[in-house]
Amino acid sequence: MNDRQSAVLEMLRQGQRVGVRELASRFGVAEMTIRRDLARLQERRLLIRTHGGGVPTERLYFPQGGAAAAAACPEKLAIGRCAARLVSPGQTVMVDAGMTALQVARHLPGNAGITVVTTSLCVAQELFGSAINVLLLGGFLRKEFPSLYGPLTESALRSLHVDVLFIGCDGASSEEGFYTVDLHLFNLEQAMLGIADRVVLVTESAKFGRRAFARFAEPGQVHTLVTDAGLSPQDRANLEESGIKVVVAA
Repeated sequence: MNDRQSAVLEMLRQGQRVGVRELASRFGVAEMTIRRDLARLQERRLLIRTHGGGVPTERLYFPQGGAAAAAACPEKLAIGRCAARLVSPGQTVMVDAGMTALQVARHLPGNAGITVVTTSLCVAQELFGSAINVLLLGGFLRKEFPSLYGPLTESALRSLHVDVLFIGCDGASSEEGFYTVDLHLFNLEQAMLGIADRVVLVTESAKFGRRAFARFAEPGQVHTLVTDAGLSPQDRANLEESGIKVVVAA
């Protein structure tokens, strides 16, 4: 470790929050240099990267399953970055528990007075320590992925309202709708759809043509699709005919 990285660790041990912008100003270096420092410390399991900074490993950590592979997927990254731009200052946003939705959370502006509602422990971890308000809903902990579900979660959702929902899928048909492989999530995802003014589906084009176990949404229940350039012209035409605005992430 260099002296700067050692100093960051000492700040964490003292309970201080470390943010990229503040650290860059303190050490007189570029923000990209600080991001590299934080990435190296995370590789050594000495801190956990959060939205705009980092926290000590002993304070908050949820294993993210396929997060490393998802982070390396250029389509997921591009979709998440593009979708996050659809959020306006002051809005209340619900972020689903999928890996593409996690990329949306990673790119939300931290200074826009946003409130995020989520069932994902990974999203909560990502936004921990940021200026974004986070409401983490309770429920049963899934065994396959660190997120929460069940009747308590659905009951809490019914009393809420969000401006925009970012939700992923396991399979998609431009004519029939969007699918999940987990029947435990079927009612939860439908409850999410019911509380949102605007539904933004975030998924790679490769999901189209796959039909998973349960269809949780018809095309008419989705307002916007953010996907990659691999979406076929026929699928795009079908979706737009259903009233869905298609946004292709560069």
